[in-house]
Amino acid sequence: MRETLLEFFKKTGRPHRLEEILRRFGLEKREAKAYLKALVREGLLEKKGSQYFLPARVQGPISLHRDGYGFVRLPEKDLFIPPGYTQDAWPEDLVEARIMPPGRDGKPWGVVERILKRARERVVGTLDFRKGYAVLLPDEPGLPELRLIPEGLHGLKRGSRIVVKVHYDRRPYGEFLEYLGEGDAPETETEAVIAKHGLRAEFPEEVLKEAEAIPLEIPEAELKGRQDFRDLRVFTIDGVDAKDFDDAIHVERLPKGYRIGVHIADVSHYVKEGRALDQEAFLRGTSVYLPGRVLPMLPERLSNGVCSLKPHEDRLVLSVLVELDEDLKVKRVRFAEGVIRSVARMTYTEVEAFAEGFGLPEEHAFLAEDLNLLLDLTQRLRQKRLEAGSLDFSFPEVKVEVEDGTLHLIPQEEPRARSLIEELMLLANRVVAEHLVNKGLPGLFRVHEEPLEEAYGKLRTALARLGYTLPEKLSSKALQRVLLEAKGRPEEPVVANLVLRSLRLARYAAENLGHFGLAMEHYLHFTSPIRRYPDLVVHRVLKAILRRSLTPAKKVRWQETFPAIAEHASEMERKAEAAERELTKYYMAKWAELHLGERFVGKVTGVASFGAFVTLKNGVEGLVRLEALGPYTYSEEALALLGPKGKRIRLGDEMEVVIASANPRLRQVDLVPYVEEASARSKSKTQKGQGKEVDMRKVVGPPKDKARDTRPERATVNTVYFGEWAPREEKAGMHRPVDTRAKRRRRRR
Repeated sequence: MRETLLEFFKKTGRPHRLEEILRRFGLEKREAKAYLKALVREGLLEKKGSQYFLPARVQGPISLHRDGYGFVRLPEKDLFIPPGYTQDAWPEDLVEARIMPPGRDGKPWGVVERILKRARERVVGTLDFRKGYAVLLPDEPGLPELRLIPEGLHGLKRGSRIVVKVHYDRRPYGEFLEYLGEGDAPETETEAVIAKHGLRAEFPEEVLKEAEAIPLEIPEAELKGRQDFRDLRVFTIDGVDAKDFDDAIHVERLPKGYRIGVHIADVSHYVKEGRALDQEAFLRGTSVYLPGRVLPMLPERLSNGVCSLKPHEDRLVLSVLVELDEDLKVKRVRFAEGVIRSVARMTYTEVEAFAEGFGLPEEHAFLAEDLNLLLDLTQRLRQKRLEAGSLDFSFPEVKVEVEDGTLHLIPQEEPRARSLIEELMLLANRVVAEHLVNKGLPGLFRVHEEPLEEAYGKLRTALARLGYTLPEKLSSKALQRVLLEAKGRPEEPVVANLVLRSLRLARYAAENLGHFGLAMEHYLHFTSPIRRYPDLVVHRVLKAILRRSLTPAKKVRWQETFPAIAEHASEMERKAEAAERELTKYYMAKWAELHLGERFVGKVTGVASFGAFVTLKNGVEGLVRLEALGPYTYSEEALALLGPKGKRIRLGDEMEVVIASANPRLRQVDLVPYVEEASARSKSKTQKGQGKEVDMRKVVGPPKDKARDTRPERATVNTVYFGEWAPREEKAGMHRPVDTRAKRRRRRR
């Protein structure tokens, strides 16, 4: 309702009295005053006399340009801040700006009046010495050099990578915190990314002690109070290298339908609210999967031990039992605290092979009937979801695996197996959300609001230039139709990326605002309490209902604390994604270093006034600068670079390029167009690259002669190619790679 009220003020653009709000929205006086008071307290509305109105000030994160100007990012439209009016803000700081009357260009502008929250407490960079002072050269572009106080720097050499704490004085300065290493070695870069994004690598001693005190055996008294599912064919399906199995499933045929059981690890039984384990899990918010490194939300004794639904071992669960009729409509839902003993630990690879008509391994053959039924049911559930308007981007995925500092890329080619689990988890998440909403209970919801009007307008314009039409009225069904129209066409990745960028980020919220991308009115996260803190919170609410222990005092306390938990969980999720994305780009640039001078075919995925972004078939993105292209100019109207004699470079066009340079520290790859006249030079450079073939194989492709189950934890990312890869001119004895499409990240739902 707060968002609805704020949107109402923005649309009308004028002050309103309380009486108008009561008539317009049919609210009770006390309820309306509470909403308005909250908006005033957050600075989103102002009150003068009996009238409420939008303030002449705005709040938002600021982005800064190297020429001194900036923009305060706002939901509707960014506010321009001229040079000299940004105060001492750094990029991404949360600022409050005063809106000034439009200038001669007719556009409003702003003045930063105060900095509400600094985006960084710590900065990672390189140590340098100048004129007797130690200074930090930050890794992040756009940050100023920081003078350092000398404490802790003794013995460190110029070029050391370090972490410093920033003191925002009249002239900011840094205090040494941690030494990371030298140069940009993978280990150093990983530590730098962890430090930069404020992620928690090690568990405090008291947290580990609490985890170690948890018994591995389940007390008999605890089993007596739970529903026993151990006589059912309950099993897990996960990646071949997974260790934390937090969901198990089973299916039963009924006389007039089906019963599906989704059994989720009962983490809340072991992680008690307010204890050290719980506080640490809250601070982390989520498990972080970096290439070569996993930062789990819970210590290993829980995540890979007592909470992991290992086969043939008793495990405590919180179960969702859904009865469906023949048309897959939900007839009945029941929740239960239970105990299971998984009969099998299956992998996506096994299930996908079974879906393609191959048999199951002998030890799992008894599950063939169950799998056949589940594959059929989940495909029908998926079709119903898509017909309702759920967006399906169909992006391929790969895993990034790092061993001994080198990169391996493993394909994720199990669409039907993964869809089976995804549909069952979506079903469980939805029915839990509906239950909490219908009971009027507090919860942490996974919300995804519809695109803003301006963003949708830009999307319509951009897609029209590519030959696709969207109606004036926004609907998820219309967006899904465009995605289906583009499927299999050369511009498919570009269309999908444009649609994706028009959407708002999914986030956690204490109020149910629906999920636009999934076309669901009620949705939350319930199925991964081992690795997501909001899921653990929802488990506590559901168990309180089941045990009838939700007192009025506890309900009020949760209602008061859940908004802050939701905001923190959303922030930690964004940090985890940013860290994963940044480290992946580092490894991509490392890959590009091994292929300097080599020729590849890529696809134009972005155009700007300074050049074209080209994504190779392995997902590595580089910039072809305007000066390397020749006499081209950028046309925003055409979404293209226009050249002589009618030439143009558009989104989705193929381009042959040569890797000119790579800078892993800056995560940058520079490309130049391939031209026939330069073929001799390119060929000599390519031959030089061929001498690095052995090294390239170490970085790209599955490890040689290594059993899959002996590999370390792997991180799932969606922006890297898989398999061995060669330039356009085939190398001796090598086949061309399978043609794959450029890949873009999918937002977490």
